[in-house]
Amino acid sequence: MTDKLNLPSLSDIQAVLTLDRDTLPSFPQVAAKLLEASKNDTASLEEVAKIVETDPGISIRVLELVNSAFYGLRRKVTILSDAVVILGLDEIKKLALGLAIFENLFKTGHTKEFNRLIFWRHSLAVAMLSMKIAQKISYQNPQEAYTAGLLHDVGKIFLDLQGHRNYGEFIQNLSASTDLVIEKERSEIGLGHDDIGAFFCTRWQLPENLVLAVKYHHQPFDHQGLSEDEKQLIAIVCMADFLCWTQGMGSFDFIRPPILAPEVEACINLEKADIINCILEMNEEIEKISAFYQFVFPSVNQLRENVLWANIKLSRANTKYYYQGDPTGRAPDTSVNLENLLPPDVGFEMGKALSKAKTVKEVLDILMYHVGCIFQPCHWSILLKDTKTGDMVFSVVVGTSKERLQGLRLPKGEGIAGHVMETGAPLVVEDVSQDKRFSNRVDKYTRFNTRSIIATPLKTDDKIFGVIELVNRINEESFSKQDLDLLTSIAEYAAIAIERSYYNQALTNLATLDSLTGLKNRFSFERAVSGPDGFKTRLGRVFSILILVIDGLERQYEALGHEKCDKAVKELAAILNKIKRREDLIFRYADNIFITLLPLTYSDGAQKAQIRIETALNLAQEDDKQIFTPVTIQTHTMAGEDAGQLKTLVARALSRTRQPDQANEVADMQENIQRLVEKETSLTDNSKESHPVSQEQAPKESIKNFGKAVFLQGQFKRLKTGEFGKIRVEQVSLSAIGFRISKSHRIHINDFLDIEFNLDDIKRALVKRRVVIRNIQGNYIYGEFYNPPPYAKNLGFYIFS
Repeated sequence: MTDKLNLPSLSDIQAVLTLDRDTLPSFPQVAAKLLEASKNDTASLEEVAKIVETDPGISIRVLELVNSAFYGLRRKVTILSDAVVILGLDEIKKLALGLAIFENLFKTGHTKEFNRLIFWRHSLAVAMLSMKIAQKISYQNPQEAYTAGLLHDVGKIFLDLQGHRNYGEFIQNLSASTDLVIEKERSEIGLGHDDIGAFFCTRWQLPENLVLAVKYHHQPFDHQGLSEDEKQLIAIVCMADFLCWTQGMGSFDFIRPPILAPEVEACINLEKADIINCILEMNEEIEKISAFYQFVFPSVNQLRENVLWANIKLSRANTKYYYQGDPTGRAPDTSVNLENLLPPDVGFEMGKALSKAKTVKEVLDILMYHVGCIFQPCHWSILLKDTKTGDMVFSVVVGTSKERLQGLRLPKGEGIAGHVMETGAPLVVEDVSQDKRFSNRVDKYTRFNTRSIIATPLKTDDKIFGVIELVNRINEESFSKQDLDLLTSIAEYAAIAIERSYYNQALTNLATLDSLTGLKNRFSFERAVSGPDGFKTRLGRVFSILILVIDGLERQYEALGHEKCDKAVKELAAILNKIKRREDLIFRYADNIFITLLPLTYSDGAQKAQIRIETALNLAQEDDKQIFTPVTIQTHTMAGEDAGQLKTLVARALSRTRQPDQANEVADMQENIQRLVEKETSLTDNSKESHPVSQEQAPKESIKNFGKAVFLQGQFKRLKTGEFGKIRVEQVSLSAIGFRISKSHRIHINDFLDIEFNLDDIKRALVKRRVVIRNIQGNYIYGEFYNPPPYAKNLGFYIFS
């Protein structure tokens, strides 16, 4: 092995692992011989058959797989040499190699948190996808790419079996954080699985190309003096690993895509690779083989290109943050971009938070918080475009008069935001009184005095779907051209994160929800009842299940037509949702089967639930709603440890039924984003005008009966004058505070104060907030937190405890 690998030393490994010869995994002999045969282009079918036959267990498993539905052979194959002839040399080598590694190396785990089937599904998916990409870009040895993908995460096996740190506990803690897996391993364990895997692949004397792929699939590699073929193999595995994580097929049961090294896109022509078809072919193979390995994972009929490209674009942006230090030693780019304008820690933290956000709402909350921290505006908002009307909607509002502006609509093209939405050009206005494009109608409505504005579009693929607008600074200075450059860079990054979260959210809904009713689907049910420990935690030691069957549904569809029957199915789902308890779970399991799980419910409670449903259905029938009859309801009560019987019960009810038709398309983001955000933020106030016309004074804020009553000591500093003093906090919530000042003061409404106080909990946690004053009664002051963080855990736990 060459010095290109830069492997950890034996002492480094011993600091992390226990090197016990009796329990240390060894590389399967069959796999080693197959790898050796792969180097020899002249290896015959007979030679490969003889190698596989040296391990009887693998031979039997190969024949089992050959005869499974995956290959769909018309006659049963009983002799290994026949299987080799029928399937071909490359297919048998690939098959035997995978089975040998799985059976002898990957199958048995040490901790239950490290699910080996999920890990093996990931390894197989990366291997298959690596081979597909290699074939598309004409890499010299696609089989080598398959093997590299199969072994890329082998270091995790050693961390699980031999690690000083409990790897299952590490995974459990990791699932609740937003950190990258590899970075968390390095910081908490001492070494990453990439270095550990490469160390043992070297000890097994595997080909150097494979070891390099294992070593550098999470690291930059352009500066290591590698050949073009070596770089390309690493890039192939990096890309396949990244794509599998983004598709929900990572090595753990949560989504945490890795960061792509900067060199990957330089080594792989993405257009030539035809990534979408590679993904579809990989999904097809994994689905076919899932029964053999007993994989369970969501099956979506059509993979949307949008989620893939959104993730790739986000990875490009993440790369800028992650490799700020530039390990290759190249001179930094001096063009205007986010990492040059922001302090490194601020830019990286915002980038990391945005890349991990799972929903559009989370992205917007994170974005608005960081915009407030960086620019310190008095008022800032995101206006999204309603594609049906062309109006701009104040969809996310922070700062002054936010209650009045939330959900308000502006006509197309009005004001600074309208100009930016129409032209797509960012704009800074240092003094709005000198700019004819400024519209003062919002100021009249809110009694606000706008002095300076910056606004920049939110867009993807040159389609504008919104505008970020900032109004006035706290320090009363005007916004500058540099502020505009910075906001524009943030907006470009945020638009990618919004797009990514939108399509990830949409695909998750496709996989887990019934598209007709919006209820959870069969896959969600099977996930919910898998794993007895987790099931008992969710539903309790005793639970009940209701199985509701619509009799003769197929005949009713033929007699009444799809439109009427679909409407009736939706009304039935609405009734079940309306009468359920908050903790109950409802699933549309099949075309004519609905299932309700009732946690902590004995048989008498199940019977009461059945009566509630039957009564509601009868009332609906009397109201002439399109509800089906007859509907049969079965009730069952069982102990939590008997959850395994659940699938059998449902299977009986499922005979002669089929899965509901499922939508396989995702609405275009630009067309749907405003309605989605409106729904997520509950902006459904139909009383809003299409534009602000009222000039009435906004109502005064109430300063009584809010939040938690407390008695906490703290201090304040007034931003405008630097005046400071002590305060006694008497009321606090996540968004507001009420406190008294012991001495006379010169504080006025709309002043900004920096305050800090200690909670009276065990940790004596220190809370620091900026406050804008909304009401004053003597020495009692009510203020709203200016730009509170989206997730204030210490204060949140304290308030709700």
